[in-house]
Amino acid sequence: MPSAKSRLLLLKRLEEGGHPSSLFTLPGNGGSSLKTQLIVCDRITHNEQARGHQLGTVLNHRTIPVLPYALDLHILLKIFDLPQGKSVDTHFEFTNQRGERLAKTAVTVLRNYRADDQIPGVDKDFAFTLVLTEPGIVHIKCIADGEEAAWYPLTIRLQEEEHQAS
Repeated sequence: MPSAKSRLLLLKRLEEGGHPSSLFTLPGNGGSSLKTQLIVCDRITHNEQARGHQLGTVLNHRTIPVLPYALDLHILLKIFDLPQGKSVDTHFEFTNQRGERLAKTAVTVLRNYRADDQIPGVDKDFAFTLVLTEPGIVHIKCIADGEEAAWYPLTIRLQEEEHQAS
């Protein structure tokens, strides 16, 4: 479950017509704010020529054929206002709708590599395989420097349940 601070930010963003995956803000060093976004896809390809990422299908839900199931996920993490010369320790936590941890990743250290005429930050893609043992909502949380920076809900449906609901 998101922290009280994150829930307040989410409620404010939803009241403004936003989506749960919209920007979250963490206090940064030196009075600046670190802004973080997550986008979950079925694939992400780094395009060297375009110097960017090409996203596959952005996922809000996935229907799986059987349990347990190994689901491949790709996450694009975008961080803005990352101060020059600073780094941020990030990792992801995956929890079910009861708040029980499904998985946790190792820490990745990220730094700003953007040009001087850009807002400082970083875009980084990650690939994970998550073993699912039940349908429901998976909360994908990005933890930055020990604080929950952003989260993304992914609904998991079992194929036979989807047919029964039709």
